Amino acid sequence: MTTQLGQLELRIRQLADRYPFAVHWQIRDLSSGHVAGDADRTVLGAFSTRKVCVLLACLALVQSGRLSLDDTYTIDEQLKDGVQAGIMRNLSAGIELTLRDHLAQMMITSDNICTQLVFQAIEDATGDALQSVNDYCAQVGMYDTLHREIFPRSGQLPWSHSIESMTVTSAHDQALLLEKLAYGCTDEREAAKLGLNSELCGFAVELMGNLFTPMLGARLRQGVMAEKNGRGIRGLSQVGLLLDVAGQPVASVAVFAEHIPVELMDGTPGRARAIEFFAECGQVIEHAFLSTTPDELVARQVVVPNYWEQEFGELLYSVEGGRAVNDDIVFTFSGVGKLFFACTLAELEKNEPGLFDETIEITDEHRAQANTGSLRHLTGALQVSVDDALRLMIASGDGSVTLALLGYLHNRGVDVLEQGRRFVAGLPNTTITGVEDRSSGEGFTGYTTVADLLIVLRQLIDHNGRVKEWMSSVFEPAGLACALPGYGPHTAEHWTISGWARLDGIHAHEGRTSVLILRGPRGLVPLAAHAPVGTMDVPAKFGSLGLSALAHS
Repeated sequence: MTTQLGQLELRIRQLADRYPFAVHWQIRDLSSGHVAGDADRTVLGAFSTRKVCVLLACLALVQSGRLSLDDTYTIDEQLKDGVQAGIMRNLSAGIELTLRDHLAQMMITSDNICTQLVFQAIEDATGDALQSVNDYCAQVGMYDTLHREIFPRSGQLPWSHSIESMTVTSAHDQALLLEKLAYGCTDEREAAKLGLNSELCGFAVELMGNLFTPMLGARLRQGVMAEKNGRGIRGLSQVGLLLDVAGQPVASVAVFAEHIPVELMDGTPGRARAIEFFAECGQVIEHAFLSTTPDELVARQVVVPNYWEQEFGELLYSVEGGRAVNDDIVFTFSGVGKLFFACTLAELEKNEPGLFDETIEITDEHRAQANTGSLRHLTGALQVSVDDALRLMIASGDGSVTLALLGYLHNRGVDVLEQGRRFVAGLPNTTITGVEDRSSGEGFTGYTTVADLLIVLRQLIDHNGRVKEWMSSVFEPAGLACALPGYGPHTAEHWTISGWARLDGIHAHEGRTSVLILRGPRGLVPLAAHAPVGTMDVPAKFGSLGLSALAHS
């Protein structure tokens, strides 16, 4: 083992000792071939980390000519049953995607509808999908890995579940596979050992680089982590390749956090601490291989209201019936334009019944002008209903679907800007200035205040209509919702929108705004917050505010 890798091993052990859960990990130095790890052969539930080998097993069938990336598979209603991961579960049945696009959604949003259809493709080609994937894993040396299920209903499991009937793996197997994938990107002989060519290896890494919710790569300064996440009731995991500034893999990484408590003694959800661990782990790995300096991480925590102003620093915020700080200061929409846009169309639909049932088409032109969302990584024309399009705006902030909506409304002769201004006319400090040309999933641009946002949220609560329903299906909630407890039975009921809190490098000249509705003992409580430009650790501060509001609601 090199001195560098030995120091990294010590640093990760020290880091893991600070957290109240078991950590299993392995890191492989791709230049030297040396390996470091701890408890890396322990067999664990694989959850969505399994999708890396499913992806490669499927691509091997493409390489052999038994499948084509252009083959199409249709999403039906039956496939949605029990699905909690991904964005397709909230859309109308009948959407048809190519195998290439199903693979993309499987990796980017961990979509379990698309994953089922990838298994269907493998089944069609081989006659036995699970056996085919298990054979593939054995041939590439993943001897701790066993696929037992096509769709695990992990959100329905108890915390103390057994893994005897589940798909299992180890940190060793995942890091080994990714090492082989990295070598295959530049060496055809190495690619052939995976049943692939270098182009397909590169395609796989590209898909992993588009993960919607990176954790190991969440706070990297120079490198990029092409990664895949795994989520269970009591465990979280991340596997990936660290890429240098030139985009070349330098290390393969697999980190599993297991036996994560639902709630810690200080009231913080264990998952919030696990997410922080992964971010810190990613930073120390980057430091070891790319000589960067890790940033100090701000922890998500429950804060007593008397100390909110001190702990939340620059934030402008307000909680209905509770504390408010600078709630009359005007700022740019910075993540909540989509809320005003959705409300505007909900009002428009009252006068144009059937509007939400109309169909719009998302094209490559829309994708080329989109900054955000997973649909920009798909190919070809995609047709969705207006209702589905608005749901995607709220749930994932998708820029391509937003542009498709704007184009549809323009062609229909709807002056959506004027309609929006009518909707906000009763808000004292909100102004809609225009519509997006290059979209970050907002629809509208403009200015507002925290106080005005609370008025809108209260209207949505009282009306209990379609917009509030869209807010219940946000994919991987961020912002004020990012530290709320749970997955599956431990989730705190809430409503939010997909904001800009986790975006890095986009709209750096603006701040970040987030809204949230919580269910408390006395009913639904709205809150809103804005982080001005330059605010450090926005996700942590937003998360602590949302968690504190829940604790004291």
